[in-house]
Parts: sequence; C-alpha cells; structure tokens
Amino acid sequence: MSNEMKKAIEAMQEAVDKEMERKAKLGYKAVIADKHGRPKAVSAKYLVRKRRAELAAAARSARQ
Repeated sequence: MSNEMKKAIEAMQEAVDKEMERKAKLGYKAVIADKHGRPKAVSAKYLVRKRRAELAAAARSARQ
C-alpha cells in the first residue's frame, strides 16, 4: 500500500472516530453491519469504547 493510501485511510478513520465521539456525547446510535452483513443499530458509546480498546491494544503491542 502506498504512503498516500495510508494517509488517506488514517484521515478517514480519524473523521469516523470524531463523528462517533460526537454521536456518543449526544446519546445517538450508529448503524453497523452484523456478522451476516445486515444493518444493525448500536450505541455510539459502545463503538467508541470498542475503538479506544483497539487503539490501546495496538499501542501496547507496538511498545513490545
């Protein structure tokens, strides 16, 4: 993957993270795909907590 592609993906992920933070603060839900690809509404707070845990795990593994 090229450097430009990596930067574009990081920028999109940052935008999605910011939007989820906003939705979580407002108490909104977000629509995601379930394991069968069907839409499913979940709490934005849940997604924010899940994303923070993923980032923390990635940071821990990067330090090792």
